[in-house]
Amino acid sequence: MKRFGVAVLSTLVLSSTFASLAGAQPGDIKVIINGVTQQYTQSPVVSQNTTLVPLRGVFESLGAKVDWNSKAKKVTASKNDDTLTLNVGSKLAYKNSNPVQLDAATQIQKGQVLVPLRFVSQSLGAKVNWDQTTRTVTISNQANGSTTDDQTNSLSSKPLATPVTQVTYDTYYNDSLTYNDAVKLAVADSTSVKTAATNIDQAGKIMKEAGKNIDFVPAEAGDEGQDKAFKGYAQTNLNYEAAKKNLDMTKEGIEYNVKDLYNKLLQKQSAVKLAALNIEDAERKLKVAQIKRDNQMSSDYEVTQATNQLTQNQAALDKAKKDLDSAYVSLNQLIGYKPEQRYELKDKPAYSEFKDNVETKVSQVLTSSTAIWLSEQKVDLAELSLKLYNFNTPGNTPYEAEQLNVEKAQYATEGTKRQLEEAVRTIYNNIKALESQYSQLQAGLVSARSAADMAKKQFDVGLATELQVFDANLKVTSTEQQAEDLVISIDTLKMAYEKPWVLQGAASGAGAQ
Repeated sequence: MKRFGVAVLSTLVLSSTFASLAGAQPGDIKVIINGVTQQYTQSPVVSQNTTLVPLRGVFESLGAKVDWNSKAKKVTASKNDDTLTLNVGSKLAYKNSNPVQLDAATQIQKGQVLVPLRFVSQSLGAKVNWDQTTRTVTISNQANGSTTDDQTNSLSSKPLATPVTQVTYDTYYNDSLTYNDAVKLAVADSTSVKTAATNIDQAGKIMKEAGKNIDFVPAEAGDEGQDKAFKGYAQTNLNYEAAKKNLDMTKEGIEYNVKDLYNKLLQKQSAVKLAALNIEDAERKLKVAQIKRDNQMSSDYEVTQATNQLTQNQAALDKAKKDLDSAYVSLNQLIGYKPEQRYELKDKPAYSEFKDNVETKVSQVLTSSTAIWLSEQKVDLAELSLKLYNFNTPGNTPYEAEQLNVEKAQYATEGTKRQLEEAVRTIYNNIKALESQYSQLQAGLVSARSAADMAKKQFDVGLATELQVFDANLKVTSTEQQAEDLVISIDTLKMAYEKPWVLQGAASGAGAQ
């Protein structure tokens, strides 16, 4: 009996197709394809008594290749000798140029094209079943009438396709978005930019008016009226130049803000995909635990632990989806898009070693910073006020107090320089620290890929289970995502390193959108 249990365990563990044992949320529609529970960001929906399912996720799981034409809003799917085409919003599809009437028009929700469930059987000949009671869609296209259970009764040494979860997210988009286009949209939609431009115009008019009262440039205190007029003109001139600088700095802050949110969105997309893989891993381990328990090879405790892990992973996926939606909303708000709009991100940072002389960069920043320029201008104004101080004017601020104004302006300038210098060094050190982590991950990735390749070879000769193959590949995927996250973080820091003053400007500019 024990030997029989071991045999059953071995064959079932090698199966790649088993249903998820986690219960669906009330109202959710669960999709099982060839025994594997699917995870989609946009769940299937029922519209006008018609069940609609995510096209790419379902079709690719059934072996079809799917392409998307974003401009034409057209989907093309092919499998063997069959080619399917359909347009979003249409109730008519084509199979090898022959029209196929759909039960409902195709539509896009959360970046995925949804099609009527019956179209799956119409187009690919798959067996489709809808269980109203459990709200479960079961789809199977096992060849030659064989079933998943039949396949698990023997160990095949044929090449094993890398076990991965059937997950898609934002495969179809209403649009695509590059970083540069996002910046243009954000600048065009920014009230801060519009206000800064208006300030330039206003300051220019005030300066021009103030200049009308200037007859000559005083070298020292003399005519009180002329001295006062010149100091007023100097202040308006500073205001005008500062307004122009502020517009540039506002745009730079927006560029950084877009970079930060754009890159965070990339990270959240990767997090959703990894969370879905972790669910499939938990499902597989739960199935193994149940088989071992049923064959008296373990206790209920192991099953309980596996069930809890699956529940935790499902919660993690739900959170990852919410975080992704929030990331979209944040970027959409900045660029003037509607909160629900979804699009493909076209720019993905690539790793390149960061090489720069931090001391040289500090010097460059101290000479090009708008904040420092403004502080230095205030020092000049304070010194001008002291230079034109008239001791004979009753009620004037004491001369010693004017001297202290100069010192205060100088201290402020020195403080600004120190802050920027510290920011440059801190950002530089953070980039190098992340690069060190990236190098470590790359070394770990080499080992993980080697282990995955070995697990695949062992499986082909019957020395490893499919669960071991899946775990090895999951390790590779997880490490790859960690490395990608580091590259994205480095990319954001590189922009801050070039113009560290944007960190403050971006924060204030974001609140003024």
